[in-house]
Amino acid sequence: MSRQRRRRDKRSPIPSQAAKARPQSGDGDSSTYTRVGQTVALTVTLAATNAIAQQTEILTAPPVEVREQRPGYVVPNLGLSRLPEPIRDIPQSITVVPQELIQEQGVTNLRDALRNVTGISFQAGEGGGPQGDNLSLRGFNARNDFFIDGVRDQGSYFRDVFNLEAVEVLKGPSSLYFGRGSTGGIINQVSKLPRLESFYAGSLSFGNGFLFRATGDINQPLSDTAAFRVNFMAHREDVVDRDEIELKRIGLAPSVTFGLGTSTQLTLSYFLQSEDNIPDYGIPFLFGKPAPVPRDTFYGLAREDVEETLVNIGTLRLDHRFSEALRLRNTLRYSRVDREAAPSPPRIAGSPTPDTPLSAITVTRNHPGRDTTETILTNQSDLVANVKTFGLEHTLVTGLEIGTESFDATRFAFRNVPPATLLDPNPVPDTSGMSRSVSAITDTDTFLVGVYASDTIKLLPQLDLVGGLRWDLFDADFENRTTGDKFSRTDRMWSHRAGLVFHPWPTHSYYFAYGTSFNPSAEALALSANTADTPPEESRSFEIGGKVELLDGALMFQSALFRIDKTNARTPDPISGLQVLEGEQRVQGFEIGIAGRLLPSWNVFAGYTYLDSEILKSNEVVNGESVVGNDMPNAPTHSASLWTTYDFLKRWQVGTGVFYVGERFANNANTNRVSDYVRWDATVGYQLNANIELRLNAINLTDTFYFERIHPAHAIPGAGRTFIVTGLFRF
Repeated sequence: MSRQRRRRDKRSPIPSQAAKARPQSGDGDSSTYTRVGQTVALTVTLAATNAIAQQTEILTAPPVEVREQRPGYVVPNLGLSRLPEPIRDIPQSITVVPQELIQEQGVTNLRDALRNVTGISFQAGEGGGPQGDNLSLRGFNARNDFFIDGVRDQGSYFRDVFNLEAVEVLKGPSSLYFGRGSTGGIINQVSKLPRLESFYAGSLSFGNGFLFRATGDINQPLSDTAAFRVNFMAHREDVVDRDEIELKRIGLAPSVTFGLGTSTQLTLSYFLQSEDNIPDYGIPFLFGKPAPVPRDTFYGLAREDVEETLVNIGTLRLDHRFSEALRLRNTLRYSRVDREAAPSPPRIAGSPTPDTPLSAITVTRNHPGRDTTETILTNQSDLVANVKTFGLEHTLVTGLEIGTESFDATRFAFRNVPPATLLDPNPVPDTSGMSRSVSAITDTDTFLVGVYASDTIKLLPQLDLVGGLRWDLFDADFENRTTGDKFSRTDRMWSHRAGLVFHPWPTHSYYFAYGTSFNPSAEALALSANTADTPPEESRSFEIGGKVELLDGALMFQSALFRIDKTNARTPDPISGLQVLEGEQRVQGFEIGIAGRLLPSWNVFAGYTYLDSEILKSNEVVNGESVVGNDMPNAPTHSASLWTTYDFLKRWQVGTGVFYVGERFANNANTNRVSDYVRWDATVGYQLNANIELRLNAINLTDTFYFERIHPAHAIPGAGRTFIVTGLFRF
């Protein structure tokens, strides 16, 4: 629903081996200082007394501050009960972005945290379609592959990091563990949960643009086995060099756990996040690339564009250990995401030619509106058993998922939306002639059941065999209450996983893995006349890789060769126009990554991914040309990231980061594309005392004009040079 808006004034993850002694907590974690002056004084005094009995003066050494080592970037285990093995021994490429890295980079949202993971590229939201966080992983759309603590997070919203311990990215098809989707992989967010320690932490940030952010993290034991924790956040940001764009959100995440340190733990948690944004839909494509206009050009309606969300997620989790060999986790969750959006995606009007003066080109503001509600009610049970049969050791994981999901949408059409000029768009035109009408009211309800079993068998001390099987039922009912159309579809699918893991030494793992995934037509909770009779797409993946722990576990190196084939991709039938499974797509490549501590004061987190994507078979024809042989959209051939920090003089830390994304096509026809870019960041941190740290982050230090999110018809620039000063505290 549109509204009048005054124009604003300008302006618990498991710690790494090297960090087990240091408590991991929320925003504001800092190294602990201890005074040993008295001990040193006593030692010196005793030595002096024995050497010179007649000496009467007591020698006292000055106090010495000893600082514990900062935690590294190595996270040995996932926060997923269904994958209990160490990350080193899981036959799959996995990247974990830890809280320490998030804090050092001044990250405030999930998208920026995922910038550290190569093989990921970001998509721009559609005007009337999917919005919120949207990305591709290993060349395949992963918008529906977000999870929170292993449970699907389907909602269309922009995710903050104030309540996250870590972000886990599992690459390659993973339907065995996560059900539908996951062709390129999944993103799991690990929530902060109560601990048996008392602390009060938080942060306060200011930046140019203008930016203000405050977070808090309070943990309080209630007894010897119970604790309460609450995290909260307030964020206001005017994106640098993106005129009129405004981001505002608040969040609250309380949780309580009973039975900490016992065989039975019960955790109740709630997550609330609200957004109120002037959305950014960027710059339209013109002649195959973003229009040549300054970065601060805004084509929206500053008083009419709206993007409001309200996220409510309630979770009840039970963890019970029957014995050292048998444990259960049951998670019951209800989530609801309400969204009201009316953006203005820009489109070039008419058919200008390269000879048309830029000043004569007009931009159309589409301005579609949507009010949506997305809900999930689900229960997941994971049972992990360590057993021995016929002399072989097994780690057997079985699971059951039952749930319902719904998506209700009211779509609006706006008339008499004022256009804009390409070079000088007016953000506050006269909109008195605009009118709105309902164009569609749709409801989608789904019911799903998933049953799976996975087994890791130790065939030899150095060789593991991994295998698993899952069966899913996904039933969807769709109704368009405006037209009276109704569609239903029920899919039943099997998913498979197999692998071999070779451990020539305890710190080395080399593996071969095979996995499958499926994508039903109603995966995004919608059906239409041309998809209701289309069976699920199927994908398969082959991967060979290795993971090595170095320097006593302080450093992890991994690499992999992979191929993902979507063997029956949806493509339009040339006669009926219905979606049929006659397409084929392939992405193959390799990646390398390193994370951890090279030296006691030197941390590094780096990666590189090469993607070779191709549309092998398709019925799609654009402007008389088949798309067969083209690259897949939003699948850059090269992507790389490097973040490194160095601690010195006890209290100081310096760091820098370089992020590279290669050229990407925005559509299947490969007619629209954005150039490659390099973004350079830097940070300086100073430990003021045992409880307070000051940090300066410089983002896009070279003020590079680049496009970080793309849509087939528009591209969204990244922010200009941004400076953020943060004070972090922990008591």
